[in-house]
Formats: sequence, structure tokens, C-alpha cells
Amino acid sequence: MVKFNFFLILVFLLFSGCKDKKTITPIEKGKVVEQTAKRLVPELTPEPNKPDPKFTSEQIAENRNSFDYHIVAASYNNLSQAENFKGKLYQKGYPSIVMEQNGKFRVVMQSFNKKETAVKELIRLRKLNKTPDLWLLHQ
Repeated sequence: MVKFNFFLILVFLLFSGCKDKKTITPIEKGKVVEQTAKRLVPELTPEPNKPDPKFTSEQIAENRNSFDYHIVAASYNNLSQAENFKGKLYQKGYPSIVMEQNGKFRVVMQSFNKKETAVKELIRLRKLNKTPDLWLLHQ
């Protein structure tokens, strides 16, 4: 019985080792680079360009003085802190200004004539930036 089991194992190994031979296509040495160059390489998605603001801070400040409602992003007791925050907003694409009122330096993102328009934009900016600390100032 042991010899029979050994014989079955030997026959199994012999037949399981017989597999179809795979065919390999020969490539000439000069065509290796050509075939490698034909492969598709995914292109990287370029980063979106942030548009530069069209107006200077001084022009924006002059225009905003004529408006009554302002969306305020931050309020500081120190002018340098307000200017630093204004620079951060400018880098994100929000040309803002610093307004002084009663010793407070307020960083204003946008200004409006009508309260309804200002409130709609305030709600939109809060949702867009996920910052509930924006508020409306009436002058």
C-alpha cells in the first residue's frame, strides 16, 4: 500500500509539472525604447491659478467708504494684527481693507449699499468658508 501511494504521488508530480509553454515575443534591441515611449503616462492636473485682484488696497478703501454695510472677518485692538490678517485674506483671493472705528481695527471683506444684499452675501460666505464668525457692520 505504501508503494502504491508513493507511485500515485510520483505520477501526480510528473503530470502536474507538464504545463503549456508560454510563447515570448522577441523584441529587437532598438525597438525597446520605442515601445516604452508609446505607453500612456497620465498627466498631472495643474493647480488652479488664483486671479490677482484688479484693484489696489487704496482704491478698495476709497470705494468702500461710500458703502453703509460691511462684512467683517475680524476685529483687533492692534493695527499690525489686523494688517497681518488682511494679508492672509488677500492671499486667499479676498481683497480686504482695515477700517478703524472706536479704537478697533476691523478687517472688512466686502461692503454693500443694501442690507438685504449684504446679508445674502454674508450667509453665502459663511457657508463657503465654513467660518461662522463673519459678521455684518452698519456704519
